Amino acid sequence: MARRLILPLILLLALTAVLVYVGSEQTIRFEILPEPPEQGKFISMQAAIIMSALGVLAIVLVWSLIVWLWKLPKRMKSGIGRKREDRGLDAVEQALLAVEAGDVAGARKKAKQAQGLLSRPALTALISAKAAELAGEHLDAEIHYKTLADNSETQTAGLHGLARISESQGDHKTTIDMAKTAFEQTSGKNTSWAFDTLFKSQINIYDWVGALETLDIAEKRKILEKNEIRRRRAVLLSARAAELEASGDQENACETSKRAAGMAPEFAPATSLAARLLAQDGQTKKAGQLIEKSWAKAPHPALAQAYKNLWQDEEEKTQIKKIKALIKTNPTHRESIVLSAEQALDSNDGVAAISILDPLLQSAEPSARLCLLSARAEDLLQNTIDARTWQNRAACAPIEENWSDLDPNSPAFNYTNEDWQRLVTSFGASGTLIHPRYEAYKHHRPIRNDLVDGSSPPQEEKSATPFLAPRTDDPGIDNDVTTSGNLADRLENLLDDKTKS
Repeated sequence: MARRLILPLILLLALTAVLVYVGSEQTIRFEILPEPPEQGKFISMQAAIIMSALGVLAIVLVWSLIVWLWKLPKRMKSGIGRKREDRGLDAVEQALLAVEAGDVAGARKKAKQAQGLLSRPALTALISAKAAELAGEHLDAEIHYKTLADNSETQTAGLHGLARISESQGDHKTTIDMAKTAFEQTSGKNTSWAFDTLFKSQINIYDWVGALETLDIAEKRKILEKNEIRRRRAVLLSARAAELEASGDQENACETSKRAAGMAPEFAPATSLAARLLAQDGQTKKAGQLIEKSWAKAPHPALAQAYKNLWQDEEEKTQIKKIKALIKTNPTHRESIVLSAEQALDSNDGVAAISILDPLLQSAEPSARLCLLSARAEDLLQNTIDARTWQNRAACAPIEENWSDLDPNSPAFNYTNEDWQRLVTSFGASGTLIHPRYEAYKHHRPIRNDLVDGSSPPQEEKSATPFLAPRTDDPGIDNDVTTSGNLADRLENLLDDKTKS
């Protein structure tokens, strides 16, 4: 409307300017009928301009009135529709607030009201789906989400809702289908929900191959950091190798585990599995090199156990030489110190073992593992009471997170699918290797109690022997014998005795 008035207003402004310029002396002669000049009628120039301006103004007013009357019905209808839309938007707002507040009845009521007031099917379908989902009416929610999924513009939102519902119901197959469709049809980091849902569901059904494929796509789209992808892939490859080994495919299991170990040397389960499979294939040297590389990166007690197993048929001198070579790859690490103490114990050198363990025992509260090693050392020195004291402390000492399930008579990482599943998340996210059974508060190996009388029963009886009560001629346990001051004094005396001898 304003645009249409611009030209008439310019014309009026021009006429006004002319009127000011002409002044009051000029006149215009109009001849209505042919008459003699002396009888002609004259009108002033100012009057002519004013009349022209009034004529233009009248035309503008008449035209504006016609246009206004023409648009009046539409405006009336638009005004009613706008009021209706405002009411609908108010209902949407109230429905969203009710959803957030957990008001199931209020959310569904306002969603239904918005659906009747607004002609926006996507918005009303989303609100209705949210309200139905909050009420636990999954079938009703699925209907609305499918409506969104059928529209190309709202497909991703619909698939997200359907995936979320199926995931909450434990239907991982449907969840994978929905998330995979969304993940493949979109790109960039805005599909992180689709990746998370798809990857998690594949892990939940132990689909290691599918999870690896999903991880490949995530790497190309840069959804996760490179190190996290590398760690997750190492766990998945290890789980796949264990699966292949269980199915009898030793060759592919070996190759897959080697890939995992090379990808993340700090992931001890991959190295341990690869070394064991290589040794079974007669490639002991390669297995040893693999463990040495992993030990240099991140020592782990299971790696030490696997390394010892590689050379168990060799002469004792060769075994000692190999273990020392392994320790040298990372000599200052805690596990290297513990391994040195174990070597001393295996050589029946209790004094050296206590000397090596002393810094670890003084630095913090000893773990059950360190207490048991100390008990072995005291047992070698014929100190029955001290050995019993260390065992007593082991019973209530903290369990090391990476030692909780290590059994010398079985594979160190005898993981189930549930264990691998937990590792994909825990190790993949932080790079910290915690035994899944430790993390899940499951049972660990019993504390050994076969050292208090100076003799060792057969291996199969060790873990089942209960704690022994003090004998009648036993004065009991002096818990002060293992305090830091007493231990340091005893260690000094032991070292002096050893030097003299």
